[in-house]
Amino acid sequence: MRAVRRPQVRLPELAAYDGGELEAEGDYDGLEFTGADWAGQSARGARFMDCALRRCTLDETVLGRARIIDSVLSGVRGVGTDLSQASLRDVEVTEARLGGTQLHGAVLERVVVRGGKIDFPNLRKAKLRDVAFEGCVLVEADFAGAELERVTFDDCTLAR
Repeated sequence: MRAVRRPQVRLPELAAYDGGELEAEGDYDGLEFTGADWAGQSARGARFMDCALRRCTLDETVLGRARIIDSVLSGVRGVGTDLSQASLRDVEVTEARLGGTQLHGAVLERVVVRGGKIDFPNLRKAKLRDVAFEGCVLVEADFAGAELERVTFDDCTLAR
């Protein structure tokens, strides 16, 4: 069996985000979002490429069908974040604290989730390929109908 292929995220020099609201179908490239509060905002179908999201609040944020590519999510927090049918490719997620995150129908490829805690993630019918969960806590994760290929759970707590 082949080992999990890990993301090789090498961010370019990033520009600070101007702080405006997110836009549906928005195009975000080479930006650093630090401490942004996106509670209740919608960026359905947006594209985040070569971005860093650090300590952002994602309560009820709609990112359905979004594409997150070659990016880092560090210390993000959120309840009810909608990432349904989103695509995450070559992404590192560290120390996230999420609850009730909707990832049904999402595609995750070359993703590392390191540390943090995710309560009640809905990954129904999601496709995970080359995904590594490391040292994190997953509570009542729902993988019903999901396709998992080269997915590892190293030093994780999987509750219920």
